[in-house]
Amino acid sequence: MIVIAAILTFIVGASIGSFLSVLVFRLHKKKKGIIASRSVCPYCNKKLKWIHLIPIFSWIFLGGKCGYCGKKISAHYLLIELVTATIFLLTFLKWNFLSATPSTVNPELLHYVIDWEVLKIFIFYIVEFTILSAIFFYDLLYKEIPDKFSLPAIAVAFTGGLVFGTPGLIDMILGGGIIFLFFAAQFVFSKGKWIGGGDLRLGALIGILLGWQKGLLALIIAYFVGAAVSIVLLVQGKATKKTAIPFGPFLVTGAVIAMFYGSKIIEWYLETLMI
Repeated sequence: MIVIAAILTFIVGASIGSFLSVLVFRLHKKKKGIIASRSVCPYCNKKLKWIHLIPIFSWIFLGGKCGYCGKKISAHYLLIELVTATIFLLTFLKWNFLSATPSTVNPELLHYVIDWEVLKIFIFYIVEFTILSAIFFYDLLYKEIPDKFSLPAIAVAFTGGLVFGTPGLIDMILGGGIIFLFFAAQFVFSKGKWIGGGDLRLGALIGILLGWQKGLLALIIAYFVGAAVSIVLLVQGKATKKTAIPFGPFLVTGAVIAMFYGSKIIEWYLETLMI
């Protein structure tokens, strides 16, 4: 049963990722009917059939091309579906809301019941990670973090922290405040050249969502990953020292890693210091 639930969660995540790919594109183009209108090929504008819209599989089976005109469809459509599906699966594995109890008639049979409190936490993080996925790809593609994503996510994160008690109120205020002020100092010092206003709000979101300890860890991971990617791009000649590389995707990556593995990383670090 848990395996089936995990598979369904992955499928739902891929479907949400497919929706996000459309949302990101239409929001950037300021197109009407973001939710209701049918999906079309960005080149020939023909309405896509259901067989063209199966998350992950359609892109693979069509060879990354439009089923009508044959023009190449960017791999980011596949990537956003895979990334969102994987995050959904990891969220389910961390907050598994199904619990098994042996049957009173036959102990070898298991009855599965929903832990509603865990389910609420699961839904909360699913909402946050969905918005973070949208931010990741929007900033990656367009070098911008819309307030339409970050501000609602901040409100949801703060409300969730108050409702579920983790992180605590002081932890959220410290986390959001420290990262926001850290980015604000860079923004002022560089006159907006090092970091953008959207990064300030994303930093506050991550600090509120994770608390100050995991928030700082997410920040450190973001800088390490960002430095590594930048070096690779420089070596490959795909970027120069003047190339503007969006920082949002690295921040989201750091936040996801810190959320799922932050406690183990911090514990390992503290144990290493004690040696």
